[in-house]
Amino acid sequence: MPGWRHDGTGVSKEWFGVQGKVRGTVRFSVNDKVIHPAHGAGRITGIEQRGQVSESTSYYVIEIPAQRLTLRVPSQRMEQSGIRPAMQPAKLPGVLARLRSRAHPLPDDAGTRQEGMGEKLGTGHALQLAEVVRDLTWHRQRAHLTKRDTDLLNRGRALLAAEMALASDTEIAEATRAIDEALAAGMERDASHA
Repeated sequence: MPGWRHDGTGVSKEWFGVQGKVRGTVRFSVNDKVIHPAHGAGRITGIEQRGQVSESTSYYVIEIPAQRLTLRVPSQRMEQSGIRPAMQPAKLPGVLARLRSRAHPLPDDAGTRQEGMGEKLGTGHALQLAEVVRDLTWHRQRAHLTKRDTDLLNRGRALLAAEMALASDTEIAEATRAIDEALAAGMERDASHA
């Protein structure tokens, strides 16, 4: 039967499929940079044991500074919760390139557009966030953004800036400037080719 197998420390786990093959191993430690799909970038600040001695559960303590939030997530639910390691600094150029790349035209129907953008935001992955920011920014230049569109754009910008700042050990304001510069470069290129 599929399930999680712990190494006895409550800190690492392996997911085993029906035939007992490892599907993926996720190991987190104190000070690891992580991304929560709903709350954004954070850092593991501790591991707590909770419960009775015979049946204690390990919890990762995750600080999300941009939201002034502390989460306690059971170790066996980290992957199920969508929590993943933050991107490595080497991935930043790819994110900036995605922001500069040509935008994909979005549907005129607000509901369809918002559903698609919401799904991408929900993944919490930096390249998907960059696409949401790029495409909604481009759409704003050509058509009206609804309040929901604007909320999605702002949420995408905030999540992306927080992850970029975490990956590069900079301030969110600096990451936001990098996002704006990449978007401006892409828009300028598109305008010169129009």
